[in-house]
This record gives sequence, structure tokens and C-alpha cells, in this order.
Amino acid sequence: MQLTFSPIFAVATAVMSVVVVAQTVSSQENSTVSTTYNTGVADYDFDDAGYTYCNAEYPDKSTYTAVKDATLEFLQLVVRHGDRAPSYFSSDLNTTWTCSGSESIYLNGINANNQRATGSYQQLIEIPKWNGKYGYANKAWAGSCDEGQLTDKGIRQHLDLGARLRNVYVEKLGFLPYWLSDVNQVYARTTSVWRTKNSAESLLNGLWPYRNIDPSMLIPLHTYPESIETMYDNPEACPALSTLASQITHSSEFGAFYQSQAALMAKMDKALRLDASSSLSSTGWSGYVDVLLARQCHNVELPCSADGVCATEDDIKQVMRNGHFELAFLARDHPLSPQYARLYIGSLLGSMRDQMQYFIAGKAGSLKFALYSGHDNTIIPILGALKASNRDALWPAYAANLAFELWKKKDGSRVIRVMLNGQVLKLQKGFQWCDMNACPIDKFVEYLNNYIPSDITTQCAA
Repeated sequence: MQLTFSPIFAVATAVMSVVVVAQTVSSQENSTVSTTYNTGVADYDFDDAGYTYCNAEYPDKSTYTAVKDATLEFLQLVVRHGDRAPSYFSSDLNTTWTCSGSESIYLNGINANNQRATGSYQQLIEIPKWNGKYGYANKAWAGSCDEGQLTDKGIRQHLDLGARLRNVYVEKLGFLPYWLSDVNQVYARTTSVWRTKNSAESLLNGLWPYRNIDPSMLIPLHTYPESIETMYDNPEACPALSTLASQITHSSEFGAFYQSQAALMAKMDKALRLDASSSLSSTGWSGYVDVLLARQCHNVELPCSADGVCATEDDIKQVMRNGHFELAFLARDHPLSPQYARLYIGSLLGSMRDQMQYFIAGKAGSLKFALYSGHDNTIIPILGALKASNRDALWPAYAANLAFELWKKKDGSRVIRVMLNGQVLKLQKGFQWCDMNACPIDKFVEYLNNYIPSDITTQCAA
């Protein structure tokens, strides 16, 4: 299942066919970047030195500092799943992807007396060797991964992230318990996509590695049905999203960007051996990022067409920059971006706001930690709504982590600290609406309210 911007980029081909006057997309910060194609997007300051799509940075116990004269009360963490196989079986299948299946162990069931029973079950993806006689294995890569499945590397990433969180929030701050004896201290939500569940399981295992499988100590993983999911864009439930996306992608700035990058898109289709019917262009640049960056993260040879047209490292760099620009333009930089973000991720933000306010009001019981395990397009619109800087608005890497910490100061006031990948979030120049190291809770909530729909049914009507 491809959970990026694919539903809203059905207009991409139409946009590319529109004749537009090339425009330079301006940035609030100027810098010179080296790109394969001399286009308007090249003048956008990505501030991507040292960026890697393959693995986000984690909180570091040695550099983490508490908010001055304050005590941490509550933590919400939004994460992207870990490393995965591509979400598409492309025509170029000379690759092997390995997923041990250990992330899909089920420890609980129901016995004949309708009582909870404990046992181990493992889901394994089997891709048989093609023998030309029966089956469709020639249409899949080799190995043991389904499309988009969390890889063994992705499991380790979230185990490591959980261990780093333990170093900070358990060992350094003493905020979370050493032993998790009360599962009500934790709320965990994932999407219905298995890689987000597997990532949450791995993170929690890294955070509390000494948990047992006693049924009374189960941590529920809350999941919405896909048709009403609010942790990513859901144009089927909210048709107005498609309308807004179409308006944004038909703007002259976006049209100029797409037109300028058409040659690169065509080259990538050819290198991936995709024809007009299988082209990834309807996904925008997200489909190309998906397929090509997954290869790069595993040091897999870049694809080549039968007649020798090959993707290069420079091509991949430009594909990634195109992805950065595309996401920032949609979620942050277009005049319609606030309205778009409100319908895109506002329901999730509303749930998180309410959860935090319940805690402050003393109505959250023993809850201390809330985990939201999602996708890149869970984090992207949140960063857009907060007006993250160009650096922090880059495409969220595997295991990206966005923390909302609620601190209570000695004078009784409360502040929110927002941290991306272990560092205080930096805001876009000209939009520095609050100090993300210690934003007063009332000011933070007031700002957030601008991105939370007041009547989702009415506002989502196409």
C-alpha cells in the first residue's frame, strides 16, 4: 500500500502538459546548490548538507538538556516507520529484499474456552523461485519482503530509537519507569499498515526491553479503520483534500517546477523500465523517492534500462530535492497550504491537543507517554503546519521522530517543547511564531487551533 501523496497527484500528468512560463521558486534563505538540471527548484535553499533519507537522528542522552526550572509531565511522540522494501514491484526486479518476519510474531490468541491464550505465531512472506511453470513469482523481486514491508534493518532502527529514548526519559530524567508495571501509562496508536505496527512494537521493546508476555501486561496498539484514518491524507473520507491539492498543483509555480523536471522524470521511468501505463508520474515525485531511495539505503545497484539508460547518483540527489520541494510547497508554502494541512492532519492534531488538555485537567489517569507510529506523510503536514525551517521540513527519514514534551515550571505555568530527531525544532524565517524550546501552552494551543477543523464533515465536502 502506497501511503504518500499518490491520491492527490492524479493531476500530475495534466500539470506537466500545461505550457507555463518558467519561474524561479524563491527561498527566504539564498544558497548555491549543485544539481543535475538548471531549473527553478535548484534555487530553493534545501539546506540538505548531511541529510540522509536512510536513517533519522535519535535523541542523545549526552546532549539532551531539560527545560530550565521545569519538570517533564507528559510526552507525545510521532514517528515514521523504519526502513522498508519499496512500495512498488517495479519492472526492474533484479534485486533481493530481506525481511525475516520476526516483526510479525503474534503472542496472544483465544483458546477453545474463549479465554486469552499465549503462544507464538510468525507471518513469513514466501516468494518462490520462478520455474516458468506456474505462479507469478517472475513479477516479484527475490527474497522475503512484500511491497512496503518493514525490513530487518527497519526493525533494528526502532529498537535503537527505543533504546535512545530509554537513555533519555528513563535513565537521565527518571520520567518514564524503569520497569513498565502499569500499561495504562502508555497509549500507542498506529495505522492499519503493518510496518507502522511492527515499528511501534520494536520501539516499545527498545524502550522497555525487560517486559514479559503476561497477557495482563499487553500494550494495546490502537488502530482506526483505513476508511476513516486521520494519520495520513484520506481524500476518500475528505474529498475537499483532492480539490485543494488540484488547486495547489495547478498553480503556475508548481507547474513550472514540474515542467522543468519532466526530462528527469522521463529518464527515471526509462531506467526503471516503466512504460506509460506503469509510470510513477501520477504519484508526483514520491513514487520515485520510494523506489530509488530504498535502493540507495541498501546499496543496491541503481536501475538501468535494457538499452543502457541508467539512473545516476546525481539523478537520485535531484529526485530527492524535487521531493523536498514538492512536499514543502504543498504542506507549507502555498497560500492554500494552511487549509490543506487543516483537512490533511488537523483531526490528528485535534486528538493530540485534547489528549494533552485531558492530562492537564487530571482526566488522563496514569498516562505519561503517547506514541503515534505512522508514515512520512504523518509527519510532513505537522511540520508544514508548524512552519518548520527548510532544514527541518526536509523529507522525514526512516524512523524520524517528532516529540511534543509538556513541562511544568516552578511557577506553575506550562510550556511545550517540540523536538525533531533529538533537536529543538527550528522554524521558517519570517514565521517564528513561538520558541519551540519552551512555548507557553496557551500560545501553542491557540496556534494549533488554526489547523484543527471545527466541522470536519462540512469542511471536507468537495
